[in-house]
Amino acid sequence: MKKHLLRISIFGVVLWIVPFFVSFGFYSPEGKLQGDLFLFKTTMILVGSLTGCYLLYRLAKLKPESALITFTGTGILWFVENIVLDFLILIPMSKMSLGDYFVQIGLRYLTMIFIATTVGASIEAQKK
Repeated sequence: MKKHLLRISIFGVVLWIVPFFVSFGFYSPEGKLQGDLFLFKTTMILVGSLTGCYLLYRLAKLKPESALITFTGTGILWFVENIVLDFLILIPMSKMSLGDYFVQIGLRYLTMIFIATTVGASIEAQKK
């Protein structure tokens, strides 16, 4: 169980790091966004979703006993990890207010919980 929880935690960090590094391609060395804001935000959602879905697929291959609980917990843990990493790194870098952060970024992380729970429910439905 500890090994599985460690893997889920590491995957949560990977889920944060991949879009973070992809975002560098949209900014100038001076820290100014190059290009369309909506293209940037859409790309970040797509990269994050693709990364998250792939990591959930990897976890599903481990065939957890209680998939709904495992995947819902995974989504919650990833949500918390990504918020914490944003508070430690992204918010200080961007100098964004907390209100702006939650409207523009933070609330979108809720999709991690929704998608992970759906994957867990789908696995449980296949068992029946």
